[in-house]
Amino acid sequence: MRVLMITLLTWAGFAAFAQQNNSSLSRPKALQLAQEKNPQVKLANLKKEKQQALKAFSLTVASPEIIFEAPTSTELRPGILQSFDFPTTYIRKYQSQSQQILMAETEKQITLNQLRYQVNTTYNEMQYLREVFASYQQQDSLLEDVVEVTNVRLEVGQISNLEKLNAESQYREVKYQLDQVKSKLRTARVHMSLLTGNPSDTSLTAADEFVKLAIPNGVANTDDAFNSNPLTAYYEQNKKLQHLQLKQNQSYWFPSLIVGYLNQGASNSPMQYRMRYGFTFPLWFWSNTSQVKAARKNVSIADQQSVLNQYDLKGNYAQALSELRQFTEALNYFEQTALPQAQEISITAKEGYRLGSIGYYNYLLNLQQVIKIRLGYLEALKNYNQAIFTIQYLRGE
Repeated sequence: MRVLMITLLTWAGFAAFAQQNNSSLSRPKALQLAQEKNPQVKLANLKKEKQQALKAFSLTVASPEIIFEAPTSTELRPGILQSFDFPTTYIRKYQSQSQQILMAETEKQITLNQLRYQVNTTYNEMQYLREVFASYQQQDSLLEDVVEVTNVRLEVGQISNLEKLNAESQYREVKYQLDQVKSKLRTARVHMSLLTGNPSDTSLTAADEFVKLAIPNGVANTDDAFNSNPLTAYYEQNKKLQHLQLKQNQSYWFPSLIVGYLNQGASNSPMQYRMRYGFTFPLWFWSNTSQVKAARKNVSIADQQSVLNQYDLKGNYAQALSELRQFTEALNYFEQTALPQAQEISITAKEGYRLGSIGYYNYLLNLQQVIKIRLGYLEALKNYNQAIFTIQYLRGE
């Protein structure tokens, strides 16, 4: 009965603490809010809109030249000259800008992938701390009873002052741990409020049950694990962009075209003699040659960046798989061995205390051991779920 009362008081206390911060939030809702309201997503959208606005600029031609001359020295006659880059130049500019729009969209997907990972990580931390808080609060209630009992037993001379000091020391330590968990939980809530785009609301709580996540299908297959990762698409698109910009710089080697109207003869000169046609000759080619060389280097840099990205993803993925195996083994140990043992300890201690084979102090120590095992299980569960989130992030899921 005493244990039942302690448990009820524990959960009542936790419910009161949670009621003060009653903005419960499910994981899907948190992900939705982050996607809709997070400033990083808004910034990514603005960058994409900027690139879309520049698409028409890629087809811009040079401004016309309006000229007034007096070929007969008696009157001014108007003229106009218009120059055009070689046609392939406009094609390359348009293709490059279209590619940059595509990359801006991919950058947005990178932002969303990172944001999902941050939300999942923070939510996982909130769930873990919520359960740890409940366990420490239960332990706090148990040790409070121990301190009261030891004070009474000290007064009647059943125990020494050392046992009393030991009980009070454990009680203060649990109080300290409880305060630390509260502080960490507040920090996690603040982080979640920032991720969901509402920094003024720091009362968010995790509504979902803290359970073991399923391992994604095909986790062990590393051949195509990163195909859906937006970083892979981004670096491949960047390689294409650099090739297009190289061709764009090479197109400046071709002459520009000039068309104009200017009457240098009598006012009644035939129209064909009033027209001007010509082209520019790229005589000072060395400046453009340096741009072409730099563009070729950009192509090589983009190729190397893509290779390095694959190395990073493979290394991080291998580490995440290793951690997943490690935490899976730890979780299996708690589920198959430690938690059943904790249940047995709890039942045996309760029965032993009822029959008088163990004292109240030893009974509470056994219950503390049960709580300690549960804390270890909660940490293993958090680490396991975190490994799942890391794998999903690397796979772009």
